[in-house]
Amino acid sequence: MRPLTFKGFLRSYLRDLSGSSSISLSKLIAQAEVDNPRLREPLFLYAFAAGKQEYFLHLTKEIPAFHDASQLAHNYSWEKLMSAFEEQVTSLPERYQKVYDSYRSKRDRFEHENHTKTLMWKKIAKLKQQKGISNYRIYRSLDLNPGNANAFLTHGDTSKLSLATTRKTLSFLEAF
Repeated sequence: MRPLTFKGFLRSYLRDLSGSSSISLSKLIAQAEVDNPRLREPLFLYAFAAGKQEYFLHLTKEIPAFHDASQLAHNYSWEKLMSAFEEQVTSLPERYQKVYDSYRSKRDRFEHENHTKTLMWKKIAKLKQQKGISNYRIYRSLDLNPGNANAFLTHGDTSKLSLATTRKTLSFLEAF
């Protein structure tokens, strides 16, 4: 699975916010100006990420709602803007930082899930030992794939079970 890029996130985010599959700058700018102000920040960032910031600035030069986007484009290069987002520079408008934080949250979701599953695995291993429950009993009772369940239960391989299945396993052991 390819890692999520900011540009890819923005493309998907714009489609979700606009309710359309189009990522045409002119159409989205018109929608953002009148009906959907939530499109403004991700739209500017998408234009910047796609290398279309000059076209975006041309389309929005007469629209007051996009004035701060114009200021950002003149004050930051793409690399400096990404660095400022990562460092959470307070001089950036918070609306733009929120879009980037949403991206980071989605990008890092698997890392956070794996951390949670590792913590749960430690608790599961402890409960298994305390209660004397075998891997066989767990995967048969919960109707889990034996290979994946054993890899997780024996070695802590967090890629083998989903977060929901890990929770179900922990709940089963706690109630046993």
